[in-house]
Amino acid sequence: MNPGNPNRQYYPALDGLRGLAILLVVVFHNFWFVNYFFYGWLGVDLFFVLSGFLITDILLRTLTRKNFLSNFYIRRVLRIFPLYYLFLFLFLVVLPRLDLQLNVKYYLDNQVWIWTFMQNWLYAFKDPVNTNTLNHLWSLGAEEQFYLLWPLVILLVRKPRGLLLFISLVIVTVIGLRVFVWTRHIPGFAYFNLYTFTRVDGICIGCMIAILQRIDKDVLRKYTWIIVLSFALMNFAFYLFDKRFFFSVPYLAIIGYPTFAMLFGLLVNEAITKTSKLVNYIFTIPVLTFFGRISYGFYIFHWPVYIVLYPFVFPWLTHYFKEISAQYIEAILSTGVAVVVSWISYRYYERFFLNLKNRFA
Repeated sequence: MNPGNPNRQYYPALDGLRGLAILLVVVFHNFWFVNYFFYGWLGVDLFFVLSGFLITDILLRTLTRKNFLSNFYIRRVLRIFPLYYLFLFLFLVVLPRLDLQLNVKYYLDNQVWIWTFMQNWLYAFKDPVNTNTLNHLWSLGAEEQFYLLWPLVILLVRKPRGLLLFISLVIVTVIGLRVFVWTRHIPGFAYFNLYTFTRVDGICIGCMIAILQRIDKDVLRKYTWIIVLSFALMNFAFYLFDKRFFFSVPYLAIIGYPTFAMLFGLLVNEAITKTSKLVNYIFTIPVLTFFGRISYGFYIFHWPVYIVLYPFVFPWLTHYFKEISAQYIEAILSTGVAVVVSWISYRYYERFFLNLKNRFA
């Protein structure tokens, strides 16, 4: 058990997986000019799988406890709100008053959506124009909406098999919704924004892992090969189908997101069951667990720090280095600054609220 929270089973390797997730996201954003890091955006889906598993695991363990809902919501508020709203205050109130060449007009004009964690819908249906400083916050909106609704579903359904059926239907529904949106060719819809309003496949898969652990701890180990084969066949079938349409059908929206989420789900299952010594060794390496601990702040700060520093640091570096070298140096410096800011945030700000969470265990 987790000594800080008796209601939560502690899985050390998940800290390392969280560290991997944030590093994938950071290299995707800060090292955007490196083609090898293109799929770093998958770090968000790994975050989603981890969130879905951990939140569902906690909810199922505390379902029969007194103040089930209120304790859960208070703990989530203490974890998410303090840093999120401090960050918004800095970037939507303080920094616009400084001459930092920071374009946040779009966010100021639509800030009600961002303050209320609805930005994943905003970005999909009202495309950010000439700015992307706060676009990465869409995933926090998706997670908060999940945190709000999923405990109510668990309280209503209760039985693991019923919950498994419900969350399976959610995945099928969001895939169907993405297909519907794609076929309609909605004017003004930001298709390139990766369907942020339905991007919950990873969260659903994480929920499934936690539910299956309650039904039968060995079920995934027994049927891993069937799961992998089934998804492989579905991907092959999609390839043949898409070929008939000259590869114009969106792979990620239909089969890609659930496939990647499934792979991450199996990895999470390996980490929590400790069936693979290699997996648990890799994901308990101190450098990964360190980034796992500061991952929330690092996720929030890394891209805005890059955006703020770039117009000042990059032009100066080009006087002394070739452009590509200047890109690397600027990215490394910005990432380093974000690491320091995130560590300070975790050590001297977030931990105060994390300690308060224990009162609502």
